[in-house]
Amino acid sequence: MSNEINVSSEYGPKKFRALFERGLDFALDRLLRRAEMQNGRLSGTEIREELECLKINPSNDMSDYFNESWEECITAVEQRRWDQKRRYPFERLMVNTFVSLLPVGDEVPIPGVHITRQIIPGFIIAMTQMLGEELTDKYEEYCRKLVSRLEVENGDDFNWKTVYQNSDAISVVSEVLITICHHFVDLKKRRRWLTDVINSQMGAPPASQTIPFEEVECHRLISALYQPLRDAMNASGGEKRIAELYGRDRAHMLRTVLAEITRYHRELLLRLNSPTDAA
Repeated sequence: MSNEINVSSEYGPKKFRALFERGLDFALDRLLRRAEMQNGRLSGTEIREELECLKINPSNDMSDYFNESWEECITAVEQRRWDQKRRYPFERLMVNTFVSLLPVGDEVPIPGVHITRQIIPGFIIAMTQMLGEELTDKYEEYCRKLVSRLEVENGDDFNWKTVYQNSDAISVVSEVLITICHHFVDLKKRRRWLTDVINSQMGAPPASQTIPFEEVECHRLISALYQPLRDAMNASGGEKRIAELYGRDRAHMLRTVLAEITRYHRELLLRLNSPTDAA
C-alpha cells in the first residue's frame, strides 16, 4: 500500500524529507551567524542556547515556513483521501445501496435501526465472489473513469452525491444486482453464506457500538440492496423495460428473487412476533 502512495502522489517520504531539511537550514543559518560573531567558535552550551531560542522565538521566515509546511501536510492528506476515493468508486456505489442502514459519523449504532459499518469489508468480499474478479475489475475501471469525468464536468461543485445520482452509476448498480440475483434464489442458503463471510471480516467493535450481524441484519441488508429494483419492477411498464435491457430470463429471475425476499420477510416477522414457548 505504501508503495502505491509514493507512486501515485507527489507526497511521500521524499517530500517530508525535503521539509525536514529546509527546517534544518534555519537552524544552521542561526548557528553560522552566531559563530561569525565569535570568530567561528561555538561551545556546546552556546549551540544549545541558539537552538532553544530558535524554538521559543522563531523568525518571521521560519513562522512562514511552519504555515507553508502545514498547508503541504493538509494538501497531502486531502490528495491521499481523494486518491483512495477514486481508487474504489465501484465499492462506494454498492455500499451506497444500503447506506441508510449505517450510522453516520460518531453516531452510536442502534439495534433494529442500524447495521454496523464493520460489515463493509466482508460485504465487498462477498460481492466480488458473487460477481467474479474479472467483472469486478471491469466495473471498477468503468466507475473510475465515470468519477474522473464527473469531476471535470462539475469542478468545485463535485461531490459523491453527484456520482450516486448519475444515471450511468445507477445503471451500473442495477446491472450488477441483476447479474448476481441468481445467487439469491435460495435466499436462506445465501443468507447463511453472506452472514458467515461478513462476520469473518468483522473486527471487535467498541463495547458501546456492538451490533451483531445475524439473520435479521442480513435480511435487512439484502432487502435494501434490491429495493430500488423492486420499485423499478413495480412501476408501470417496469418489468418490460428491465426485460428489454437485460433479457427476459434475467427479468424473470429478478422477479423470483424479489418474491423470495418478500416471502422470507413475512416468515421472519411471523417468527419474531410469535410468543416464546413456555419451558
